Amino acid sequence: MNDQMTSKRNIFLTGLLLLVVVGIFGFIGTLSIFKVIDDLKNGVPFTKTMFIVPLIFYPFLFYTFYYLLTYFPSLAIDKDGIKLSTIFKTKKYAWTEIKQIQLIGKQFHKFLFVSMPMEATTIQLNDNSEIYLWVDYYRNKPDLRVILDRANNILQDNKQFARLDFNIDRPNFVDQYVNVNDANEFNGNHLFTFNGLFFYGWVLFIGFMVSTKPQVFLTNYGAIISISFATLVITGILSYQMHYFQITSQYLIVKNTIWFWRKDTYLLSEIREIVIENPHRLSTSVRVITNDYRDKLYPAGSLRYKNWKELIRQFRTDNIKLRNEATIY
Repeated sequence: MNDQMTSKRNIFLTGLLLLVVVGIFGFIGTLSIFKVIDDLKNGVPFTKTMFIVPLIFYPFLFYTFYYLLTYFPSLAIDKDGIKLSTIFKTKKYAWTEIKQIQLIGKQFHKFLFVSMPMEATTIQLNDNSEIYLWVDYYRNKPDLRVILDRANNILQDNKQFARLDFNIDRPNFVDQYVNVNDANEFNGNHLFTFNGLFFYGWVLFIGFMVSTKPQVFLTNYGAIISISFATLVITGILSYQMHYFQITSQYLIVKNTIWFWRKDTYLLSEIREIVIENPHRLSTSVRVITNDYRDKLYPAGSLRYKNWKELIRQFRTDNIKLRNEATIY
């Protein structure tokens, strides 16, 4: 029988942050160093200003590593309390030190000069200080939240933590047959949205360039790799924001206009909360949080304002708890 739950890092998000931030800052800083070396070899007089660029970008590079190592500690939950660990320190909080745990909700998260609201689990201590767990960076965040929810119930009932259960039993409703004949669909025309215009415009532009100058683009391995990579990233980001929704008497079905083979299905009775939000740099989105804290974000840039109003009205008609963080009324 399990008597502990430990966190598992979300390798994808961590890798993406390293790839983008470290890649940009490290690449620019390193290029500037090579340029300084090259200038000195070519007889350019040495000046302090030569090192302005690396002195600006390398601190950001080191800060990113520090940020990853300190803001997302590993988490271990047992019947004695919660242990948070980084390479710099380990801190154990006994259950007697904790006032309550807020499982879901937004908190402001800072990175460099940017501050944005992100979903977090907030641990409130008896001294009124708070610990924020940025749960998207944990691969097993639903399991962690289930155990923390059970612990919070024990806290509020002033009972003994010997009864804290670490077993996870999840309902499987995703693969059930769903009759969509009675479904209400909430979707807009993606062709006339920014995502749609940019998506098809990029595909047409690349197709035109390759077809008119095949000797340039199809005989150069560097051009093939760079164009393929850029196309994959750009079309992937744009198509990811083209979700739409169907609601039947029992189910919420999430589909994607471009990724037509993908479908996520949720029993309405298993949804704890729906969040309408505006993620940083993404289209207005629906976050689905289930009773067992499975949590997934669906950017839906194809929906018009009237589609969002109708979708919100339907959620309320179905008595689903709604957190409207977007400017839709």
